[in-house]
Amino acid sequence: MVFWSRPLDAQEQAFVRTHFGASLDALLPRLRLYQRRLGDTRRALSMNGGRIFMPRAFFTQSDPRQPLRLSHPQIAGIFAHELLHQWQRLQGMPVTRQAAWLQFKALCTRGDPYAYERCDDPRRMLQRFVHAQVEQQGQMWEDHVHACVAGQGDAAGALIAAHVRGE
Repeated sequence: MVFWSRPLDAQEQAFVRTHFGASLDALLPRLRLYQRRLGDTRRALSMNGGRIFMPRAFFTQSDPRQPLRLSHPQIAGIFAHELLHQWQRLQGMPVTRQAAWLQFKALCTRGDPYAYERCDDPRRMLQRFVHAQVEQQGQMWEDHVHACVAGQGDAAGALIAAHVRGE
């Protein structure tokens, strides 16, 4: 079915709590995973109302009834990116409108809405995160979670994570 979905399983909920603390607790019961079937089916997508669309290949045995392959750093990072868009919505950010504008602008200018300037100073990196637009924040968070799952987390990412978790 095109609109088939399921709630997050226990492993996926544990992933959310590990990386977001209690900051997504209000939304966690309503978070639903969908298999991406329209548009670019190789990319993930986050929509209002806790809906997250993931490519079939991201699920165990490419079966959306199975858990996401969250031990794979790239998949974990992309899932975290989409979850961050849900977090941004809870913070009052106009994610859909801003992301649509950024994607349109990227098509016209061949720019990259995900690009950001990295630095080694954790406080400066946190400030960049706080002042970044929605896709840059998503990419910073994706890079952080990817590094953590790969066993390569750093101090700059840890400070951003504390901010996201509300610590």
